[in-house]
Amino acid sequence: MLLGLLRHGVAHDAGPDTEWRDEPRALTDEGRRRMRAAANGIAHLGLDFDAVLTSPLTRCLQTAEIVGNALQTAPLVDPRLRPGLHIGGLIGLLLEHSEAPAVLVCGHQPDLSTVTADLTGGWVEFKKGSLALIEIPVLHERTGHLVALYPPAALRRLDTGRATP
Repeated sequence: MLLGLLRHGVAHDAGPDTEWRDEPRALTDEGRRRMRAAANGIAHLGLDFDAVLTSPLTRCLQTAEIVGNALQTAPLVDPRLRPGLHIGGLIGLLLEHSEAPAVLVCGHQPDLSTVTADLTGGWVEFKKGSLALIEIPVLHERTGHLVALYPPAALRRLDTGRATP
């Protein structure tokens, strides 16, 4: 299985009052613009994800919708992808999609770095909008191989070949 791990785009900061906490934080206008360019870059790579899975938190859902639109794949929300994801939860989720040759997961930090380390043995720092591709021959810890890491600026540059800041 090819696993894509995508960190959500740039979102509004959490506010100081109890009404504006982590869950409803949405992408900023700039975050949406950059994510659309990155999504076009992902599509330009020719990656054919059979499933796009996302955390239910607003910023992830918005990111997955933007990328899903570019890839013509509707995202599926899974509460296991909320902050706090661990390798066992990810493997369980992927087992439910084991027939899919390629799955994209939109999630959060530090979870993405942690599960990447658990899968490959190496730590990857995910900037907002980064994409890692991991080939997993057997859905088990330490069986994955990092095959690509795309920082967000690189994905945006792939958007029809034009450089985007």
